[in-house]
Amino acid sequence: MVRFSIIVPVYNTAAYLESCIAALRRQDYPSEDYEILMVDNNSTDDSAAILARAEGIKALHEPKQGSYAARNCALREAQGTLLAFTDSDCMPEPGWLRAIERSLEAPRVQVVLGYRRPAMNRGLVKLLSDYEAKKDEMVFTSSSPDVYYGFTNNMGVRRATYDRYGPFVERHRWADTIFVRRVVNGEGCQAVTYSNDVCVEHGEMDGVMSYYKKMYIYGRSRQLYKNIMKTRSLTGAERMAALRACLRNGDYSLLDAGLLVGVLAGGMAAWSLGSQSWRWQKPAST
Repeated sequence: MVRFSIIVPVYNTAAYLESCIAALRRQDYPSEDYEILMVDNNSTDDSAAILARAEGIKALHEPKQGSYAARNCALREAQGTLLAFTDSDCMPEPGWLRAIERSLEAPRVQVVLGYRRPAMNRGLVKLLSDYEAKKDEMVFTSSSPDVYYGFTNNMGVRRATYDRYGPFVERHRWADTIFVRRVVNGEGCQAVTYSNDVCVEHGEMDGVMSYYKKMYIYGRSRQLYKNIMKTRSLTGAERMAALRACLRNGDYSLLDAGLLVGVLAGGMAAWSLGSQSWRWQKPAST
C-alpha cells in the first residue's frame, strides 16, 4: 500500500513523455510513498518504447481506445489511498503531490483541481491562463452544481471517492466532468475545490491557436453529451466577473485588457462553431 497512485494515459505524446516522467520522479515526496502508472493506449509514435525503457514507473497497455479506458485500466492496478491524475503532455511542479495532499486534508474535500500553466507563459497566452485560473476559482467556489466540470490533466481524488462514484464512463470526452458532477450531486459543492498550488505545466498549450482549438473541442463535446448530463454555461455577468478579477489581480494595462477581451471573444466564436459542428458529422461511438 502506498499513499499516492499517479495515473497517466499515454497516446502519441513522445515529444513530451520523457519530460513528464522526469517531472513525476522529481516530486518533493518520499519515493516509496507514491507509484506512477502510465498506460499506453495504442500509440503509433515512440511513446511505447519510451515507457518500456523508463525506470521508476509501472507501464501498462490498454487496447480499448480512449483516455478514460486507459485511466480505468491503471485504476484497477492502483494501490494508493489518494489518486493524482495528469496527462502525458503535462509536467507537474515538484510540490504537486504535497499540494494535493494539503487540499485533501480538509474533511469535506473529496476532489481537488489545479492550475494548468501554459508552456509559453507570456503575452496573450499568459493573459488567457490568468483568466482561466480565475474562472476555475469562481466555478469551484460556486454553490450552483450545474456549473461544475472536471479536468483529469490536473486532479486529485480520494480513492474511496473514486470507488464510490467511479469508474470513469468510457467515452471520448467529458467523463471527468461526469465524475465530478457525480461527486457534487452526492456530497455537495464543498466536496470539490480548486488550488493554484496544485500546478502542472501544459506542454501542448503553447499559443492562442491552441486555445481556440480547445474551445472548439469543448463546444462540440458539450453538444454531443448534453443529453447525458445537464450543464449550464457561465453567464455573461459571471464571465465578466472572472475577467475583472483577472485584470485586477494581474495589474494589467488597458491595452492588455483590450487584447484579452478580443481573444476571449475569439474563443467564444470557436466554442459556438464547435457547438454547431455536431450537426455536420456523425458522433464517434465513444
